[in-house]
Amino acid sequence: RRLRRRAPFKRAEMRLATMTRTMLALNLLLLLLLGVEAAYYEEDPRATQCRQSIIDMKSVPGPGTAYAFPSECGIVLPFANLYNGREVLLGEFIASSCGECASACVAHRSGREFSIGTSDPSQQGSLDAIMAARNGESPCTDWVWCDPWEVSYPGDNCDGVTNETDPFTGKCVGRWRDGNLEPFAGYGMDLLLEGSTRGCQLKSGKTIPAGTCALKSIDSDKWKDHVWNASEDPKTAPLMSGLCDWTLA
Repeated sequence: RRLRRRAPFKRAEMRLATMTRTMLALNLLLLLLLGVEAAYYEEDPRATQCRQSIIDMKSVPGPGTAYAFPSECGIVLPFANLYNGREVLLGEFIASSCGECASACVAHRSGREFSIGTSDPSQQGSLDAIMAARNGESPCTDWVWCDPWEVSYPGDNCDGVTNETDPFTGKCVGRWRDGNLEPFAGYGMDLLLEGSTRGCQLKSGKTIPAGTCALKSIDSDKWKDHVWNASEDPKTAPLMSGLCDWTLA
């Protein structure tokens, strides 16, 4: 009989222990969630700027009422180098953004009647020469842009956030979000972008001039044949790359 009396107390103790463990687990989860929020940050501002510039670019005009769209070559790989030993380098010119570089690639692959103007008039001749050489056999499939933007902090000679777009001279550049011009979100701090003329130093020792847009044709439906190095050092080789084929295996 004494055993029967103790059983309910034992079950109560077990329920209490279970409830205690549950509360501890909930408290731990809450602490983790608070920690994640406190350490909130976003991708490198240069990657965000690159993607946004493609969205902001105007459509590429063609014959009559035909248009092509920069997003057709908008698979962005930040800090990656697209290269293949058998690639066809269609040409290079100095561009002001990923969007301009992607638009040029779209114009090239869309046909002779599609064209764009360059943000820097002095570069129009270089781009026109690339477009004039189109033969339909090696359409642009990939582009690589040497990004001049550098990451900075609001306290570094910045009185406020600007929306300048020149990657060579822009100062204290942020981004628009929810109708507000604000800094980018770094790891526990605000970040801004500063223009520069710094080039991209590759591991091979080659230096690519700042703003260089290389248009390429890589005849392969395999991902590995396009992406030469998917993790270039952002500090020395800030390459922004893009592909046009959304079905690579």
